Amino acid sequence: MIEALEPYSRQMAEDLFSVFPDWKQFLSVVAEDGINYFRVEVPPLPEATNGPLGVTSQYNEEITVYFDSCHRHYASILPSTEEPSGAIAFIQQLLNEELVVVSYLCSGDNLIKDGVFSGAAVPAAEIPDANYEYYYANALRVRSWKGTYDNDFSAPYVSTKPSHCPRPNPAVERTCAKSRAGRSLPR
Repeated sequence: MIEALEPYSRQMAEDLFSVFPDWKQFLSVVAEDGINYFRVEVPPLPEATNGPLGVTSQYNEEITVYFDSCHRHYASILPSTEEPSGAIAFIQQLLNEELVVVSYLCSGDNLIKDGVFSGAAVPAAEIPDANYEYYYANALRVRSWKGTYDNDFSAPYVSTKPSHCPRPNPAVERTCAKSRAGRSLPR
């Protein structure tokens, strides 16, 4: 089946299977405009709430890795000069639960459609316990590959972030700096 893929997809699939040979069973070929791309969707573990973990070459000659509400794009699966860490580092961090996906959810608002407002992979040690990020979000969903950190909880927006800001995210650090200065943030 791998032979049917276009050259970039074939190379990326071979690279993926060099690290995860058992994932060959999850390979599917996706044809679009006469070109064959690959998609691998690894089903969730029984104890996990969400899945699959997906890897595809279908979009713009790049690799897309997705899990829950988070996806990232890479030039290659394995480290290369163009992509120093490759997609494999992100995949392994998800599988090892070093990273989890945090989704900010919105429901019951007349302006914004119910659903995921934003989702991002964050280090497991930095899972937020409140919503300091999105005014319209009112709940948080946390998903991890093995289900260890899976959680759903109400999280209305809190405008003042405590002085101990654990997340080294530039946007969050800007929020932390303003919070430490005692200024309220615009909504």
